[in-house]
Amino acid sequence: MRSRFSRSTLRTSALLAAVGVLALGGPTAPAMAQTVGPPELDLSKRTGSKLDTFGYPQKQACMQGNPGGGLIEEKPWSQLTLGYERAHEQGFKGQGMSVAVIDTGVNNHPRLQGRLIAGDSSIPKGGPLTDCDGHGTIVAGIIAAAPDPTNQTGYVGVAPEASILSLRQSSSLFIEDETNKTVGNTETMAQAINRAVADRVDVINISQSSCQPIAQAADPRNTGNQQLQTAVKEAYDAGVVIVVAAGNVGGTCQKNPTGSPTTAVLPAWFDDYVLTVASVNEQGAPSEFTVPGPWVDVAAPGQNLITLDPGNGGTGLASQIAHGQDGQMGPIEGTSFAAPYVSGLAVLIKQKFAAEGKHLTAKQIMDRIKETALHPGGANGRNDIVGYGTVDVAAALGDVVPSEWGKKDPPQKQAHLGADVIPQKDYPALIIALGGAGAGIAAIIFTAFLTNAVRNVRARTRGNR
Repeated sequence: MRSRFSRSTLRTSALLAAVGVLALGGPTAPAMAQTVGPPELDLSKRTGSKLDTFGYPQKQACMQGNPGGGLIEEKPWSQLTLGYERAHEQGFKGQGMSVAVIDTGVNNHPRLQGRLIAGDSSIPKGGPLTDCDGHGTIVAGIIAAAPDPTNQTGYVGVAPEASILSLRQSSSLFIEDETNKTVGNTETMAQAINRAVADRVDVINISQSSCQPIAQAADPRNTGNQQLQTAVKEAYDAGVVIVVAAGNVGGTCQKNPTGSPTTAVLPAWFDDYVLTVASVNEQGAPSEFTVPGPWVDVAAPGQNLITLDPGNGGTGLASQIAHGQDGQMGPIEGTSFAAPYVSGLAVLIKQKFAAEGKHLTAKQIMDRIKETALHPGGANGRNDIVGYGTVDVAAALGDVVPSEWGKKDPPQKQAHLGADVIPQKDYPALIIALGGAGAGIAAIIFTAFLTNAVRNVRARTRGNR
């Protein structure tokens, strides 16, 4: 099947975790994109020792949580801008829905407990509920963090009652000595997607990507890419919405010139079947690091974010994290963290319409998100940088989009109201009533006229006598 340019870029934004502890909530800088790496690793048969035979030793210690708790009282700008708490007030919080997070694993943060499901893992040490990089935990927190039970912070995820299925398919900390490649490739990503579909999730979030030259991405001999394309198509056909990150500039992920891309970003490359998300800043402008492409669909906040403390044992929040071997602090940013806002929105849409008895297809949900976005200037209201624009949660949940015109139930005819309020207009009866009233008024006027005329005649007769 032929790959299509359309709109979406996914990057392997696996964070380089610091050796040691996570400081007071540290930044996640845009990470390097992952390229096709080791041979196929069968997730369904994986054991902790099997990967060791491929020579992927752990090069850095796992990221540790902030022992101070990471208390951040204010709500993040992204939460205020998107306004998804209004959906929570209407009862839509993702209850009964599930999201597969195909990433670096997810730590069992207290605000995810009871809704975190262990899937599979391609990483030598630890299972899917271990996240040495911290990357997957940040993603899961944006999607589904529960409100603070102590009411000390206002932070909450987009779908705070949704379940998270963790599929740990990559890590930047486990590196093959001979090739310097990290664990995870397009084959393991395809296997993780297949597992998520088999588990009947509603949405899949992939905040990782493989950046490749166009010729390599389109080469039918690349079995990993072919498996990935098959996996995303089968998920799409099964009604699962796949949301992917547009990718960050760096390494093999280069900023494509408008209209003439030289670098393909997978799985965003398979644009018919995935929804690709770019990053915008607090002013609504595109982030400098976001990778453009004709496959980019929409944008969401991706800079200066607040989320769950992603370190092992973390219990609070983070606004910055340490990353890289030198442990430098920086803001939490990247298209990796814009994508989960849209995954959460897809969950809320699916839940809302299911409650109304309408089961939307993956295409209908993807189209609804694109058509209700805040369109930028350009042909057809989109461009290669932010796609159809920043998502609009209220519009996506409430508007009748063009693709659905004529498919909505007609409004119900209003019943006549009771006698204690103004009645509905009944035009035939009203015409008759007005006609009768008009005749009565005319009769009264005519009678008064005759009476007055008679009086005048009598007065003149008396005067002549």
